[in-house]
Order: sequence, then structure tokens, then C-alpha cells
Amino acid sequence: MADDYKINVTFMVSTTVKINPVVFSHVDDEWRSMFYNLVTPSEVIEHIAYNLLQGFKLSQMDGFANLPDEYAVLIGSVDYELDSVEEEE
Repeated sequence: MADDYKINVTFMVSTTVKINPVVFSHVDDEWRSMFYNLVTPSEVIEHIAYNLLQGFKLSQMDGFANLPDEYAVLIGSVDYELDSVEEEE
């Protein structure tokens, strides 16, 4: 029997995230010392958006468990665009 194919598939993802400003004020030096070294608002947004796309709610994310889920949500659709398909050797 032939070996299974191993294929790397890369997608570009586009969505809109609504974040309450309280989330950004929550990320301070004490928070960084215990969780992640997220410094800029863009880094915080990227971290949260990635986790939301993975199916997590804000209260399920390290460092944000005490914040309401409504403080960070995906709104609208999530669009995936195929970037590449490559067979592994």
C-alpha cells in the first residue's frame, strides 16, 4: 500500500475583531511577567485574534480569564484564501 501524502497547506485568513479598550489596559508589566511579552496593541490583537480563530473565548485565554468574553469577539465572517499547497518529501 502506498504511503499517505503529506501536504502543507497555507491559508491567508481575514476577519474583524472587536476588542474593548479595557483589554489593552489589562496588559501591563506585571501581566507580562506572568504570561506573554506582548508590548504593542498590535501584538495583543494578534495574540487574541489567533486564539479566537482557534475557537477560544477571551476568558479561556491565559491572562484574560477574569475579563468578560464580550470584550474580544470575532464579528462578521472569517474568510480563508488559499496561499499554497506543497507536498512534503
